[in-house]
Amino acid sequence: VFGSPNQVGKQLSEIPWGLPESRPEVPELRVFSCELSQLKSQLAKLNIQLVFSALPSDAAIEIEPFLRELGMQVFSNSSAHRMERDVPLIVADLNPEHLSILKAPLHDQKSGFIACSTNCTVMPIALPLKPLWDVLGFNSVEISTEQSLSGGGYELLKSTNGFVSEIPGEAEKISEECLRLLGSIESDEIKPADFNTEVECKRVMRDYGHIVKVKIDLQKDTEIDEIKELMSNHTSSPQILNLPSAPKRPIILSEAQIDLEKACWAGAESDDCNPATDLKAGMAITVYDLKLIDSTLTFSAFSENTIRGAAGGCLLLAELAMHEGLLDLA
Repeated sequence: VFGSPNQVGKQLSEIPWGLPESRPEVPELRVFSCELSQLKSQLAKLNIQLVFSALPSDAAIEIEPFLRELGMQVFSNSSAHRMERDVPLIVADLNPEHLSILKAPLHDQKSGFIACSTNCTVMPIALPLKPLWDVLGFNSVEISTEQSLSGGGYELLKSTNGFVSEIPGEAEKISEECLRLLGSIESDEIKPADFNTEVECKRVMRDYGHIVKVKIDLQKDTEIDEIKELMSNHTSSPQILNLPSAPKRPIILSEAQIDLEKACWAGAESDDCNPATDLKAGMAITVYDLKLIDSTLTFSAFSENTIRGAAGGCLLLAELAMHEGLLDLA
């Protein structure tokens, strides 16, 4: 584990724990420094080949390419490199085929790579959009978000002093990431999807979980039952492969208003609802309040931003990459 200067030298058990569930048992590892002058030798000494990055963007801009050049396979939750030409932006059960750009001629097979997970709020938007986009097409999509405090980081969660609802730059990130995720591969590059988007984002006084409200102008005529069937039956490579972190159903439909506490653990296979023991807990998203009037569809969706929208989504991406033969773990 490598961390910021104020955490270096501490054992993992000494690092503040910010989640509502109890801290899982972890090895008594000490935190190493991320300073580039020390990083290369320490990584070589530990024989590390695979890296999970949760770095702030300003640190990730420099450190993640450095790791890639050292031959590391980097799975990142940072936004720093998501839109780069040779970096796949992946939701494992939405666009697994985009991993193929790592095998394309533009990518140096002798080097490592960076593969990115999405913005945490994109998850409950893009995942239900995928089966609809493939079959029905869109003219436009309007999105409004209600994002929890934890999405703004541990410091915001600890103290709401100076709380503001605006999230600068968030709408632009969500729009460009959704279009990239729903895009196609042409000449070994990602061509973004082509439809209009309008996004409004706000922070709300809720600790965990993001809610989105989506309005779609559909290209093709349909019925509400077809929409429900497309969403509830959606599966992809992680489900076919039965990957350890893959929920059996990525999208869970609810006919009623949802219980947010229960929805946090959507996808769980046990009553324990603990992501330390049930890797699928919190890995599904919940869609509710579906309405279709003529060609206009509206729905709301909920996702646990600290699980599916963060570490869980990145871990599932690594599981998929391993199955695809992209990890050199000799």
